[in-house]
Amino acid sequence: MEKIKNLIKQQPLIFIVCLLAIISCFAILNAAPLISNKVGDPATLWIKQGVFYIASAVLIFIIYKIGNEQIYDKIWLIYGILLALLVILAIEHFIYTRIWPNHHIIPFTHTSGGATSWFNFPGFSLQPSEFMKIAIVIALAKITKEYNDYYLVRNFETEIRYILKCMAVVLPPALLVYLQNDTGVVLIILIGVVFVLFSSGLRGQWFTVGFILVGIVIAVGTYLFIYQPDIFAKIISGHKLDRFYGWVDPEGTFGKEGYQLFNSLLSYGTAGWFGHGFQAVVKVFPEAQTDFIFAVILTDYGYLGGFVTILAIVAFDIIILKTGFESTNDRDKYMTMGIIGMLLFQQIWNMGMILGLLPITGITLPLISYGGSSLFSYMIAIGMFIDMNSQNNIIKNRSML
Repeated sequence: MEKIKNLIKQQPLIFIVCLLAIISCFAILNAAPLISNKVGDPATLWIKQGVFYIASAVLIFIIYKIGNEQIYDKIWLIYGILLALLVILAIEHFIYTRIWPNHHIIPFTHTSGGATSWFNFPGFSLQPSEFMKIAIVIALAKITKEYNDYYLVRNFETEIRYILKCMAVVLPPALLVYLQNDTGVVLIILIGVVFVLFSSGLRGQWFTVGFILVGIVIAVGTYLFIYQPDIFAKIISGHKLDRFYGWVDPEGTFGKEGYQLFNSLLSYGTAGWFGHGFQAVVKVFPEAQTDFIFAVILTDYGYLGGFVTILAIVAFDIIILKTGFESTNDRDKYMTMGIIGMLLFQQIWNMGMILGLLPITGITLPLISYGGSSLFSYMIAIGMFIDMNSQNNIIKNRSML
């Protein structure tokens, strides 16, 4: 027992990840009766998620043993491999949707939910974009550290060079992921980039301009949606347009686009403080194990279950922030900002989707939703944070001597 207490004290991140693993597997077990899409046997998905977590523990150990320095040194090689995989998937999506509809040419590629984002190999699937979002943050952290070390006095010209260098890293994979029709991951990547840039020391005017541009895009989009729906439908077409209308009017589009959101709202809306109970079925929603896993928790265990889950998530975020900001290496701090930005964005957006406050974009709840690639990608970052924490503890112990 004493050893466990010491482990929790020395590496609290390990404890909170174990807690999130339990919540995830139990929530996916509860989701089994709701799942109606083709994902194999719904009753065994929670076991697969447990296997993913066990494999993730091995991955964390490997990352910890490799060390952060080696990962930073090899990041451009990793980035190049992932970029090549994204090119393959973007080409395949173009063929699948434009050249030879509903036929895959490149072996192992897979389309789901309108996006060609996966390689399906025997026994497992791989989503390169999930790993690329982590690689981008690590690469930008390295670039930012080099920039701040080189330019002791910064001006407009040096900041332009830095921004252009960052965009050269970010835009190619972001565009390729967008061409795969995976808007959700593109948004996550861009938010991570903004958080890294915000921590880099850039002058506030850049962010003011950025917020103004975003505001203009939202204003134009709102105008087109209300007054020029035909033009709006041409800009946001296909699966993305269906999801948008399903969000705007879930009840009116219940028979098609709004089916999932409307059913989830009915399910947890009647759950009260303590929920309907284990594996309760009020209404069926197909993506219960992924995008709508938080709706499952609310449905079965009510507001209390949702509150406990949010507490665990907040504790995880706080530990990540504390670990990163205690590091003596600025590069680690930049990476921390990028990772926490992506985590917060996913957490807020996913819960916002469930509540009907934000559009459905296929953004999952990190470490809770079912899936291997998203889990493994964040476990790489967690492995790096555990290495950071170990270095922080060594420095603390030395200072006490």
